Amino acid sequence: MRKPVLGLTLVSFALAACTGPGASSDDPTARANASSDASSAAVTDCGTYDLSQGEGLPDSAIRCFIEAVQARHRARLMETRPTIEGDPIPVTYIADTDGRVEVITDSRQDTFGSQIIEHQTCTGPTAAPGWLSFAQCSEPTPSRT
Repeated sequence: MRKPVLGLTLVSFALAACTGPGASSDDPTARANASSDASSAAVTDCGTYDLSQGEGLPDSAIRCFIEAVQARHRARLMETRPTIEGDPIPVTYIADTDGRVEVITDSRQDTFGSQIIEHQTCTGPTAAPGWLSFAQCSEPTPSRT
């Protein structure tokens, strides 16, 4: 009799982890993930990185994301880099099955910047030391949030 309860408890914990504190309606990544088709394949999580001044993304994270895009798999990679003044700028990369990548840059905490969320659609990701580079990107457009 206890096995079904344990299974239900584990499922409850797993679901709670998916809808934790970071999944608010003000989180552009949560909105992007929630708006995706529920029947599509799972998202490859290539990591979340809080980088220090001058630090780059690990090669493994860049490789994970590029390989997912090339294989036409959904993927996500998140990084936060500080400005020169030390303000955090989170950037989320979300790859879709068509090979396009949505790049969401949140500069709301940048004291000397635009203090908005911008979206771009990019194609052709390549590895640069510590960075993702793209062959082509749309002009940044401000978010409507």
